[in-house]
This record gives sequence, structure tokens and C-alpha cells, in this order.
Amino acid sequence: MAYSVHSSHGHQTADLTIRLLQATAHRIAAAEMWYRRAQSRRIIAALSPEQMKDIGYPAVDAIPSLDVEAGLMSRLQSMR
Repeated sequence: MAYSVHSSHGHQTADLTIRLLQATAHRIAAAEMWYRRAQSRRIIAALSPEQMKDIGYPAVDAIPSLDVEAGLMSRLQSMR
């Protein structure tokens, strides 16, 4: 009966370490993206309407909206 000189335990430990490092790097990158997005939103929220127009950010009235009459939702809910 022959025994292997090399153990697979070291290989499994290395794989786990690599996966842990990759998962950690992924979470750090996601947190950085979230922080940058939040920072951009704070900056945009602090701009005046004139500054927003200067940078070409869509005006509030340019955002599509839908006007619904007062009792429509109640009427639609009762149709179920």
C-alpha cells in the first residue's frame, strides 16, 4: 500500500483563503460604489436649479409623471 507524500489539506486551505479574499474584495468594492453613489446624490441635491440646468441634469418638470383622478385607485381596487 502506497501513501501519497503530498496532502490535499494545504490545497483546500489555499482555495478557501483565495475565496475569502475574493469575497472580501467584492464587498469592499460594493461598499465603495455605494459611498460614491451616495456622495454624488448629496452633491446633486445641494445644487440650485440654475446649477442643475448648467450641468444638463433633467429638470423636475422634465421627469415623466402621471396625473390620476381622485377616486381611480379605490375604483380599481374594488374591481378585483
